[in-house]
Amino acid sequence: MSETTAHDSATAKPAKEFNIIINAEQLTVTLREISFDEVVNLVLPGGASDPNKSFTITYRKSEEAKHDGTMVEGDTIKIKEGTVFNVTPTTKS
Repeated sequence: MSETTAHDSATAKPAKEFNIIINAEQLTVTLREISFDEVVNLVLPGGASDPNKSFTITYRKSEEAKHDGTMVEGDTIKIKEGTVFNVTPTTKS
């Protein structure tokens, strides 16, 4: 996976960039908060919409009061430089 940039379209001025790690790959994003679906789509574009797959996402080094945890569908967390995500896909049977 190569370096990717996700842009925050809600702001007109250039947003601050954050280097995050997803599945041991460094990515650059300009989002201050990132959702479950956005994390999945950075790993597997369109993967969040596949009804035959579910995902487990763990994170650490976040800007949240609880710096580590598990994300579930619908969650959004605040990130900071160096936030780490592990995304594990599972095929539903």
